[in-house]
This record gives sequence, C-alpha cells and structure tokens, in this order.
Amino acid sequence: MWTKSKLNIRALMAFGHDVVATAVCWCLAYWLRFNLDIPQPFFGGMLANLPWVVLIQSFVFWWFGLYRGIWRYASLPDLKRILGATVFATVIVTAALFFTRHGILLPRSVLLLDPILLVIVMGGSRFSYRVWKEHHLYGPFGQKGEPVIVLGAGVSAVSLVRDLARSQEWQVVGILDDNPAKFGRQLHGIKVLGRLDELPVWAAMLNVR
Repeated sequence: MWTKSKLNIRALMAFGHDVVATAVCWCLAYWLRFNLDIPQPFFGGMLANLPWVVLIQSFVFWWFGLYRGIWRYASLPDLKRILGATVFATVIVTAALFFTRHGILLPRSVLLLDPILLVIVMGGSRFSYRVWKEHHLYGPFGQKGEPVIVLGAGVSAVSLVRDLARSQEWQVVGILDDNPAKFGRQLHGIKVLGRLDELPVWAAMLNVR
C-alpha cells in the first residue's frame, strides 16, 4: 500500500511538472517568436489562450499515459510517447483555438515552436533525472567490484554490460570478440579489447580472475 501511494505521489509530481512545462513553453514560444519582446495585442492573446492550452495539453498527456513510467528508467519509447502526445495535443489546441476564434491573434510559428519546446523540456527533464539518479546510485564510473571481462560483443553482451554496471559485486573492465570490425569500439563505455583467444593475456593485464 505504501509503495503504491509513493508511486501515485511521484506520478502526480511528474504531472505537475508537465503542467508547469506547458505554461512555460507556451509563453517561451511567443517570447522566441517576437525576439524576446512580445507586442500588444499578442501578449494579451497569449495570456487569454494560456488556460486553454494548459488544460488541453495536460489532459492529452495524462490520456497518453505519460505518468505510468518511472523517470529513473526513461528510455527511447518514453521519448516517442512524449513526441506523439505533444503532436496530438498541438493538433487539438490548434483546432480548439481556431474553432472558438481564440486563435485570431495566434502566430502560426508559435504552434511549431511550442511542441518542439515541450519535447525538449519534458524529454530532457526525464533523461536528466535518469542520469542524475544513476550517478547518485552508482557513482560516475559505477560501483567498484571484482573486475570481469565479457566474452562476446553482441546483443546479449549489451544487456549484460548494462546490468553489471549497476552491480556492486562486479566491474566490467573489457570485452573480447572475434569480429575485427568491433575492435576498439565501445559498449556502454566499455572497450572491445581484442579476440577471444587473447583472454589469458588481457586477464593478466587487467587482474581478472
């Protein structure tokens, strides 16, 4: 019960963050459109449309399920969901404002700038939080543990290296693979050192048991 309440609180906090973001990005779009000096009557139009924009966009974001995920694990699918939600919200806002004639003094460029700013702010805040959280939990270079070498640089190795980077018990110090095209490349910051048959050499150099 406590965990569920905690998750609900975090979802509400995330929702509150995005509500503020919708208002800020709407005003910022006007600010950029008019080179940092919004003339009248556009300034009045911006404020008059602001409640409609915040209400519609906030509803669409909630309906798209942007608050079911966890910011700590923000990933590309989350960014795609944000992009889809902002595009859909922009279409609804545009239709609503022009249908109600609130969009008479609405510059078309604002309708382009607003969703771009929303994606940057909403997506950027989520990924920034993820980076901060992982740095806080694992440190800038991950937890120091027993050094290990991962054999193979395929799809499975990508998942393994990512999981081991969050472990307090292990520390990946290198990867070996028989594909010469992968030599010198990196997976999650870990370098592909050489061939599989060079394992004894690299193990001795890197103190891997």
